[in-house]
Amino acid sequence: MSPELSPERPATVPTFLVAGAGRSGTTGLVEGLRTHPRVFLTQPKEPHYFALHGRTVDFHGPGDDATINRVAITDRDSYLDLYPAEHDHIALGDGSVSTLYYADRAVPEILDVNPGMRVVVILRDPVERAYSSFLYMRARGFEPCEDVVDALEDEPRRRAEDWHHLWHYQAMSRYAESVAALQQGLGHEQVGVWFYDDLVADYQGTVSSVLRFLGVPYDPAEGQGVPRVNVSGTPRLPVVQRTIWWATRNELLRRAIKRATSFRFRERIRRSTLRRSEVPVGARQFLQDAFVDDLAALSLLVAGDKPPWLGAGGRT
Repeated sequence: MSPELSPERPATVPTFLVAGAGRSGTTGLVEGLRTHPRVFLTQPKEPHYFALHGRTVDFHGPGDDATINRVAITDRDSYLDLYPAEHDHIALGDGSVSTLYYADRAVPEILDVNPGMRVVVILRDPVERAYSSFLYMRARGFEPCEDVVDALEDEPRRRAEDWHHLWHYQAMSRYAESVAALQQGLGHEQVGVWFYDDLVADYQGTVSSVLRFLGVPYDPAEGQGVPRVNVSGTPRLPVVQRTIWWATRNELLRRAIKRATSFRFRERIRRSTLRRSEVPVGARQFLQDAFVDDLAALSLLVAGDKPPWLGAGGRT
């Protein structure tokens, strides 16, 4: 059992979580929700509390010291300090994609902090998600393999050596067990599932649907102009990408840039350095059978319209 709240701290607790999956549009969704005046989302977007609470965060992959090991918050009071003591928000939450991946560990702590927590899950074609995650880590200068198949074949070693979850390209693309854990632990009515396909096809409609799920009135004037964020692709200019890699590893420079620029400005610059890249044939062949059973199980857990990649009952 997690420790009780300290008596002197304010009673503000999160009411919702955008739980993942990683590389499925969660950042774009979070930034859209953040524009609503009655919605609060933490900074950092991903404190990873519910996945990693109570543990020492010491992942060993390239760049993990500069990323998750630095920002993860594992103490409950420190996590709740991210939320305002006084506010008029209807919905407050975070956007940690680790919550879905570590759902079995997250659920008991979610129930302990707020039994009425609503959880937003957004899913993507698992092959596309795995490749996007590889490209994202390459673009940040952390992924050592140039070929995605080499990285996929190396995944068991990386997991055994405790590289953090974004390195788990195949494992993070298996959704059924985690979605089932959330539904069974919290109740189906508290777990909402959306799809990356819908976010791309109808961004405003998807944000509106999520807001309704969170009990927040939707204003069409809110959420306008939110850019595509955290896009993945291959570098247009290697020299520019090497500069970004260097800046990513320089903590003082990273902080200075964040203080001097907006998130959207940084995202426009990053997006302009990348070109869209399709999943290579070899990688698709490597992965094409890996998710069949998982998708069959997931299809039984998700009601309503489903995208074509989810199989039976999907839209054509």
